[in-house]
Amino acid sequence: MSRLAVSFGVALASALAPPAALAADLPSRKAPPVAPPPVFSWSGVYVGFNHGFGGGVLDANVGLASPLGALGTQTTNRAYGFMAGGEAGYQIQLSNGLVLGLETDLQWSDIRMSHQATSFTASSVLGAGGTDIHNTLDWFGTTRARVGFAFGRLLPYVTGGVAYGETFAGGAQIVSGALIGGSADKTNVGWSAGAGLDYALTDNLSARAEYLYIQIANATGPAAGVTVSGTPLVGSFSTGNFGAHILRTGLNWKFDRFGWPATGDLLGMLFEPPTVDWAGFYVGANGGYAGETLDATVDLASSLPLASSTSTQNYSSGFLFGGQAGYNFQFANHVVAGVETDAQWSNDRASHQATTGPLYVLTDVSNGLDWFGTTRARLGWAAGSTLAYVTGGVAYGDVFARGLQVSGGLFSGSQTQSKVGWAVGAGAEYALNENLSLKAEYLYIEFGGVSGPAYGVAIAPVLGSFTTSRFGANVGRLGLNWKFGGLTRLAPVVAKY
Repeated sequence: MSRLAVSFGVALASALAPPAALAADLPSRKAPPVAPPPVFSWSGVYVGFNHGFGGGVLDANVGLASPLGALGTQTTNRAYGFMAGGEAGYQIQLSNGLVLGLETDLQWSDIRMSHQATSFTASSVLGAGGTDIHNTLDWFGTTRARVGFAFGRLLPYVTGGVAYGETFAGGAQIVSGALIGGSADKTNVGWSAGAGLDYALTDNLSARAEYLYIQIANATGPAAGVTVSGTPLVGSFSTGNFGAHILRTGLNWKFDRFGWPATGDLLGMLFEPPTVDWAGFYVGANGGYAGETLDATVDLASSLPLASSTSTQNYSSGFLFGGQAGYNFQFANHVVAGVETDAQWSNDRASHQATTGPLYVLTDVSNGLDWFGTTRARLGWAAGSTLAYVTGGVAYGDVFARGLQVSGGLFSGSQTQSKVGWAVGAGAEYALNENLSLKAEYLYIEFGGVSGPAYGVAIAPVLGSFTTSRFGANVGRLGLNWKFGGLTRLAPVVAKY
C-alpha cells in the first residue's frame, strides 16, 4: 500500500510540473545590484579655523620742521608674529576635476615690527638716547577666489583677491637734541595672493596648509616734538605699505552642498590600514619661513669718561630653503620610526636701519641665522596614505650679530659663531605614490647667543663688547620626499589590531 502511495505522489508531481521551456520563461527574483560607494567631491559649503605665523619688512618715516631745518627719521625693520582666525567658503568640483571656489577669512594678528633701544653714556659728547618704535597688524581679513585641481582627496590650489585690516604705527625717539614722536592707526584695503593644499581626512573634515602674501595700504598721521630748549616741533608720520608673508594650517568642515554634513568616519580614518610602505631611505627638498624675537647689548669703555651701553630688541623673519635625507622603519603596520637630517640656507634675521637728520645719526643693526641643520628622531603613525609624526633632536648653525652706529662717534661690532642647540616639532606627510610624498612641518630651533668685541672712535678710541640673547626660530616649511625602492604598486598592508 505504501508503494502505491509513493508512486501516485511522484506521478502527480510530474503532471503538475511545467515544461522545462516554460519554467525558463517564468520571472525570477534577483538580488538588487550593490550600489557603488559614493565618489568623494569637494563641492559644498565649508567653515573652519586656522592658525599660523608670518612676517615681512616694514618702513616708517617721521618728518618735522625745526629751527635747525627739516628733522626727519627713516627706519626699516623686520616684522614677525602669530595669527589665528576662521574662514568660510563655497566651492564646486567640475567633472574634469577642476575646483572653483570663493573664500573669506578673518584673523586676529600679532604680526609686528618692534625696535626698542636705550643708550647711556658718561660723555656729554655722545649724549644719551632712546628709541621705541612699533608697527603692528592688529587684525586682517581677505576675500579670495580659489582655483584648484582635485587628485582624489588631495586638492592643490592657487588663490587671490582683496585684503583689509587695521595697521598701527607709532614711535618716540630722543635724538639730535630733541624728543620726537608720532603715531597712526588706520583700517585700509589692499590685496592678497597665495597657494595651498587641502587634504580630506574624511568626507567632511579636511586639513590645510597655506601660504599667503597680503599687502595693506600705508598709514599716515601727525607727529610732534620738542627741543631741549623747549621749541615745539610739528610734522607728519607715515609708513610704507604693510606687507606680510603668512604660513598657516587649519581644519575645515564641509557640508553636503547646503544640506546636512556629509558622512565621515574620523576614527576609521585614524585606524585605516596603511596603503603605502614608508620603510626605506628617502631624500627631498623643502622651503619655508621662520622668525622670532632677538635682544642685543653693546657695552663700551675707555680711559676717558666715555662709558656707554646700548640695548636693543628686534623681531626676526625670513625665508629658508634646503634639503633633507632620512630612513624610516615601519612596525606593526601603523607605527613608523626613523631618523632625519637636513641642511638649510636661511635668510631669517632681525634688522634695524635708521637715519636721522639734520645732525646725522645712522644705525644699522642685524642679527641672523646664515644656515642651520638638524639631526632628529621621528616617531609617527601611518594610516591610509598619510603619516603624522613628532620629531626632536640636535640643531646646529652659524649665528651672526653685527652693528654700526654713527652718533657723536663711530661704533661697530661684528661676530659670526657656529652654535649647537636643539630642535623639536611635528609634521605630516601624504604619499602621492609609492615613492613621492608631500610634507608639511613645524619646527622650533634654539641656539645660544653670540658675543664678541666692539670698537668705537669718538674723541678717543673706545673698546668694549657686545652680546645677544639666545637665538630661537619658529620654522614652518613644505617639502617633497622621494623614497627609494617600491617602484611597483604595493599591495595594501593588512592591519593587525
